[in-house]
Amino acid sequence: MITTVIFDMDGLLFDTELIYFECYKKAAQEDGKTFPFELFESCVGISREEASRFMRQHFGPQADIARINSRTMEIVEEYLAADGEINFRPGAKQAVEYFYNRGLKIGLASSNISKWARHFLTKKDIIKYFSAITTTDDVEHPKPDPEVYLKTAQKLQADVSQCLVFEDSVAGATAAISAGMRTCVVPQIKQPNTFVRENAFKIYKSLADIYPDMEELLG
Repeated sequence: MITTVIFDMDGLLFDTELIYFECYKKAAQEDGKTFPFELFESCVGISREEASRFMRQHFGPQADIARINSRTMEIVEEYLAADGEINFRPGAKQAVEYFYNRGLKIGLASSNISKWARHFLTKKDIIKYFSAITTTDDVEHPKPDPEVYLKTAQKLQADVSQCLVFEDSVAGATAAISAGMRTCVVPQIKQPNTFVRENAFKIYKSLADIYPDMEELLG
């Protein structure tokens, strides 16, 4: 029986992926480079080190990838400092509130940094629902390694078999499945690969679509 629900953040709860894409584009443009969406797509949901490897393959060995990454973070910080808008993904806030109101423990397992995760949750007034927040700052091995999910379950004192996960990315879903958790996928940018399709509990177009399956999800 499910006692615990763990959410990813970017692309699942919040429509932040395209904000990051625009920031990457701007940082690359300052170096006279074009940052295509296909490159961004390959970088979604993975560690900064892995994303940097894809960027180096795309731009070549002479490109200053560290500068593009650091400048991107600065541009994101500028966006947040200017109180830039952060929108919920469809059905996201309602899903968090629904599970909380049913008495389940709620956790976050994000590949983002803690500073930004807490900023987004606070700005959108849902941080009060989360009993545990685990980010890339808390782990040695980022998604698709299961560490971030295992640590979140540990914080919530939940067995992995008691955890229901919602993810949007291939790397994130792989991490949750590898942790032994009941994993539902709500793709945004990347469609599930064969491993995720074969091992996910459910695949949805939106978090607003989960309610007809609720007894099966929590049973």
